[in-house]
Amino acid sequence: MTRGELRARPGTPDAPGADAAGPRGLVALYRRLSGLVAAPSVDTQAVATVMAGELGVLAAVVGPGGEVLAAAAPGMGIAEAAALVRADARSAVWPRTLEMAATVGRALRIPGPGRRVQVVAPVLFGREVPAFLLAEEDTAARDRPEALAGDDVLLLVAEHAATVVGVIAGRDRVLATAAGQVRGDLVSGLLLDRARDADQAAQWAEHVGYDPGVEHRVVVVSPDDDGAYGAGPASLLGEAEEHLLAAAPSALTVVRDTETVAVVPETADPAAVGATCARRLARGRVPDPDALWPVTVAVGGTVRAASEIATSYDQARRTLVAARRLGRAGRVLRFDDLGVHRLLLQIPDPEAARTFAREVLGRLATDRSERTVELLRTLARYFREDGSPQRVARVLNVHPNTVGYRLRRAEELSGLDLDAYRDRLAAQMALEILGEMEA
Repeated sequence: MTRGELRARPGTPDAPGADAAGPRGLVALYRRLSGLVAAPSVDTQAVATVMAGELGVLAAVVGPGGEVLAAAAPGMGIAEAAALVRADARSAVWPRTLEMAATVGRALRIPGPGRRVQVVAPVLFGREVPAFLLAEEDTAARDRPEALAGDDVLLLVAEHAATVVGVIAGRDRVLATAAGQVRGDLVSGLLLDRARDADQAAQWAEHVGYDPGVEHRVVVVSPDDDGAYGAGPASLLGEAEEHLLAAAPSALTVVRDTETVAVVPETADPAAVGATCARRLARGRVPDPDALWPVTVAVGGTVRAASEIATSYDQARRTLVAARRLGRAGRVLRFDDLGVHRLLLQIPDPEAARTFAREVLGRLATDRSERTVELLRTLARYFREDGSPQRVARVLNVHPNTVGYRLRRAEELSGLDLDAYRDRLAAQMALEILGEMEA
């Protein structure tokens, strides 16, 4: 009996060794498919290519929505094979077929167009089904090696190939997760100044893609509600990271316990990036996203060298504290705009500073009647306008004599003498502490 006759009658009892040919062929193909996992650069396209080459079938990996992730067929390019798969995906029964395969968790054989047969095998990743392996052949024109000629071979190989695809996908996920963890650790190390020296900081920065030729600022986004903290992409902090990257794709980001931090190039306008992130987080969470945000955004000073990133982060953290002390929570505040508050932040007890302010301003600080508040704000405007009653009058749209009267009344209630340098300095500091000097 010739080799051609053996191929014409595969698996018949009269063929020498026919009983063993099938299992040996399957084992060999299984081994080849399994061996793909060992190659770190191999992806799911390699699985489809091996199946198409060994079995002479159309083989593909598709997503849950029918999107083609890999495709191969004898004598065709990837694009042509993918077009055939997309044509199948337009079938009305396609969604139901994928749903059924995912539900039963194993390969299904279904009739295809004409004399063709399709096998759909779910790619399992834990409880997820992130993809499906598709194999299709024309049973009348089947031309396989003798060792792979059985009717069940396509079903068996598809199931094994789906397992291999799942292992490759899982490996890629693990590698991506590990790479992300390493990246996050390096970014955190730069923020917290954990590098041994400037050279090591530069190496870490280079690894995560930091460009020392461009100025950067650290942006901190912190929820104003303690209950909003939490890890994972579904949390507010995770959403903040997504929005920051959407607004500045080249930013370096990391989610910490109570904040999301980004190192943003100055060219991207870090304050604007933080504000965009905050507005997007506000949608669906507050009635008016333009008037109120669920987070406070603090922006540090500019830096270039990787070893200076920790300085900008420290400035952003201190700015965050200042924003909340000054009643600026739910807004954006830059370290550059803090002015004298950079010094006030060094006071360990905020209440001690407020006590000082109340003592300096007397009844101006303790009497919250409308008339007294008006006097307090006129005094603050007087300092902002560099002691010019005329400019104060123009800003407040009142007569200069009215400004003069209010200032004298402010002196009476506080005991201050605005002609005395020390009193003016103490009064301005007190107003800064109380946040009255904010424009």
